[in-house]
Amino acid sequence: MNPSWHQGKLREFCMKKGIHVCAWSPLGAYKVFWGSNAVMENPILQEIAEARKKNVAQVQLILYFKLFSITTLNNLVLNKLF
Repeated sequence: MNPSWHQGKLREFCMKKGIHVCAWSPLGAYKVFWGSNAVMENPILQEIAEARKKNVAQVQLILYFKLFSITTLNNLVLNKLF
């Protein structure tokens, strides 16, 4: 799960079945031969990162935690980064 690979049908199926989905590579396997740079080089994430004076990885992880509503961890991260 990352901005470049939403897997909406899989997430919907898992939600209906009570299966918790977690991302194994929320940063998109940056700079590895089998991965993708699509997350770390995403112009929208880069723009958000610049505006917030953060790096793309920080922005993506915030969005990841927010997307999956991990409330406690989300609040800790948001309070420290934003």
